[in-house]
Amino acid sequence: MRHANTEPFAREETLASRGSRPMSPLEGKLSSLDEVLAYRNRDVVQRFLDSYPIDPADAEEIFIEMKRWLWLTGHQPMLRSRRQLVVTRPMAALDEMWHCFVLFTQDYADFCSRFFGRFIHHQPVTLAEKARTRRRLQKDPEGFARAMARQMEWQYGLIAEHLGEDTLRKWYIELPSKYPLETLQRLNAQSAVAGRHG
Repeated sequence: MRHANTEPFAREETLASRGSRPMSPLEGKLSSLDEVLAYRNRDVVQRFLDSYPIDPADAEEIFIEMKRWLWLTGHQPMLRSRRQLVVTRPMAALDEMWHCFVLFTQDYADFCSRFFGRFIHHQPVTLAEKARTRRRLQKDPEGFARAMARQMEWQYGLIAEHLGEDTLRKWYIELPSKYPLETLQRLNAQSAVAGRHG
């Protein structure tokens, strides 16, 4: 599946899951998707709801989808690919849930250790990476667009292969249409204002 918008939307907003510590043979096997999806954490979901006052059922669904993302990210080293999975703008709701989870540092570290045998870092794009991306875009806009399209085609294929096309549609069509980044930002601002006056 190709993304309809091939502009370099990811250059500023993209967050990469990089720097995961390699798993030693003593750290155990990776957990199944079902095991990861069975994990519950009401505190994380409530933190998300405090920041983004949406339907609680939607918040639970976003938490489930975030766990799918972490499962795929946790299994990426086994795929022996030089490419990295990246969280792009359409996945803003999953990314915001991930931010909430990371804030519960002990829970998040325990989750990563239990299910993946290593810590999965959530590393924002650095200033140096942004500068390199801007230079590449200015130097060769068409080549940059082609490289972005290849990256996303690879990522879409990986998601569809390991999690199914329904997950791909949910991450890139359904959730972004219901909760685009702008809507999440507005909800967060309203929540902050209400919190100050409440």
